[in-house]
Amino acid sequence: MDYCVSYEHSLASAPNDFIARIASQRVDDVPASIPRALLPEFIAELILKRSPQIGRIRDLRIL
Repeated sequence: MDYCVSYEHSLASAPNDFIARIASQRVDDVPASIPRALLPEFIAELILKRSPQIGRIRDLRIL
């Protein structure tokens, strides 16, 4: 399944300084078997694996 999400993130070099607000990003290939309650954690992990320069993600919202 595909989801659109928004979030804020910091860089790995400064994990406490949130520098960017991503208004909309598409996340592909999320298995349909993931329970809705675990979906934000799963999507955050996918984003972190895809972008190793990101330190932390906060305020993740599924649009």
